[in-house]
Amino acid sequence: MNAIAVQALRSRIWQNGFRPVAVKSDSKVPSGKGWTDRARMNPPDAVGSWPEASALSTGILGDGLLALDIDVDNAPLVSQIVSAAWHYLGSAPSRTRADSLRCLLLYRAVEGEPSKRSIGGQLGKVEALGKGQQFVAFGTHEQGAAYAWPQGSPENFSRDALTPVSQDALTAFLAAIAPMIEAEAPAQPVPPPVAVQSLPLGALVTYRDREYAAMAFQDEVNRLTVLKQGDGRNAALNRASHSLGTLVGNGSIDVSTVAHGLFAASIANGHVDKHGEAQTRATIESGINAGIMKPRALISAEVPDIDLGPMIANGIAAYKRKRSAIQQPTGKRSVTVLQGANIVEKPVHWLWEGYLPSGKLTLLAGAGGTGKSTIAFNLAATITNGGTWPDGTRCNGAGNVLIFSAEDDSADTIKPRLMAVGANERRYGVIAGTVDENNVPDSFDAARDMDGLREAVSRIGGISLLIIDPIVTAVTGDMHKANDVRRSLQAIVDFAAECNCAVLGITHFAKGTAGRNSAERVIGSQAFAALARMVLVAAKEEESDRRVFTRAKSNNSIDTGGYSYTIEALTLNHGIVATRVVWGEALEGSSRSILAEVEGEVDDETSQLGIAKQFLTRQLANGPAPSKELMEHAREGHGVSTNTLRRAQKDLGVVATKVAFSGGWMWSLPFTGKPA
Repeated sequence: MNAIAVQALRSRIWQNGFRPVAVKSDSKVPSGKGWTDRARMNPPDAVGSWPEASALSTGILGDGLLALDIDVDNAPLVSQIVSAAWHYLGSAPSRTRADSLRCLLLYRAVEGEPSKRSIGGQLGKVEALGKGQQFVAFGTHEQGAAYAWPQGSPENFSRDALTPVSQDALTAFLAAIAPMIEAEAPAQPVPPPVAVQSLPLGALVTYRDREYAAMAFQDEVNRLTVLKQGDGRNAALNRASHSLGTLVGNGSIDVSTVAHGLFAASIANGHVDKHGEAQTRATIESGINAGIMKPRALISAEVPDIDLGPMIANGIAAYKRKRSAIQQPTGKRSVTVLQGANIVEKPVHWLWEGYLPSGKLTLLAGAGGTGKSTIAFNLAATITNGGTWPDGTRCNGAGNVLIFSAEDDSADTIKPRLMAVGANERRYGVIAGTVDENNVPDSFDAARDMDGLREAVSRIGGISLLIIDPIVTAVTGDMHKANDVRRSLQAIVDFAAECNCAVLGITHFAKGTAGRNSAERVIGSQAFAALARMVLVAAKEEESDRRVFTRAKSNNSIDTGGYSYTIEALTLNHGIVATRVVWGEALEGSSRSILAEVEGEVDDETSQLGIAKQFLTRQLANGPAPSKELMEHAREGHGVSTNTLRRAQKDLGVVATKVAFSGGWMWSLPFTGKPA
């Protein structure tokens, strides 16, 4: 991450109520003396000063917080400790590393702030960091792996949204886990308290909200309790956890009540026997955490004092209808309006600035043979290595990538192509299929297996990119009907937003669409391009290796420009042949004009082509000239675009020669072998 991005990150953290600390890169050491006082400034020194090149990691001051650092290296034991924290203290976002099982849970401290509390035993150590201390929240660990926040990070939620924890609750938790790590228990343990979720700023929870939440909770528990094997217990548990998590998020019900009730229902319906206690708790925790991030709007305190029974029943019924596969008309409904003052603005986060947005659906379209899958694997390699994008910028930390391909074999095609671009094989995975509750294997269906995929993503600590090749496999129904496409792809859009990852769907151009608006060339219903926030396209020049990659549509950045590229074959070990992308020069102009150049469809540029040829012939008659100057003169003096001039160059056979001493290109008329 460069200095500009670091400063922007620290500013977002501060705006969310946290106190950022400048930390030396690849370490845990704060930069400079007196860092605690500088972090308590308003704004903190880390926000007001330009980040030093040697201190690009970012910590958070522990004042008002309780950061639970779990330094344990045994996977089942870590799961038990996290489950205990969830039971005694409540839900919390976690900071993880891909190379380690160790993690940190973040809470808000109440009833006094300890400077530090810890217990250590033969099997590890658990520390509660607080006032006057800091923990590294963003950057790279000294062993080389980047920190991640799978359930959401301090840059996208408020400090006040954290679950508050008392010292008595912390003592009870430490006492409970001491035997697990063979440590001495802290003095004076107390019974586990009820963890109360904090309210959003300015919110007022009334008895109406609590009554609604209580009835909604009882309805979900009753529904889960009677489910049997084969009824989709796991998906139902995840949905119920998320739904009730939205009520935890607005403060109308406490997290312990929800957690205990859902767990009891899971025991009753056999989910715990089937999946085990740890997995059941993980499913509930994941769903609640996701719901907390999207709190349900509170019932207005100004509502007249009336019988809420019918209102609550209608609300629960509406929720059940929404989740039902067959939705029936709901009659008269009210509209929820969010006041602008209550909407917290947030920037778009990018994997690749301007090309690949996080939390959004992106399409990559093109004709057959353009190398769309190969481009996708090149992007995956950049992400898994935290490498460099085609424009020279660096990926913001290494991330995990999942790939689903209905067309390419993982052993003879996908892995060799990823090997060819040096992808980190510990950071990518291929979706191989599914197994139902009866252990019957089946193929992965993107149209109906997104809930299972959420669980898989949660188990591996989150992903940065999901590749679906082709995206039409996610559509149930007719890919040419807008309603079918929208209904199916909405699950993909929701997955991207909830998991905060980019989804790259690969698709084809419809036949006979050359020369049309690039985004409109995507095969199937126009709903494909409409739902995607970014549409990238690729095209290949006939009888040439040259290909182009460009933006056809962007809702969050400019939609012009792109890059040329070629596909290169190379031989790996054991004689395996694979292909990879070799990026070329940056391209200017609209997507339509860039594609027209290589596809031979010049449309409205045809009248300019003759002018461009005359211009080049006249300018080069007396010898070579710099290509940059020629392009500027053609554009400014004759209204000829760069793409049209390049087409004229190709048609005339104008030779481009690299000049070593200046680094530029010179164009000259071709040598014919005849005397002048």
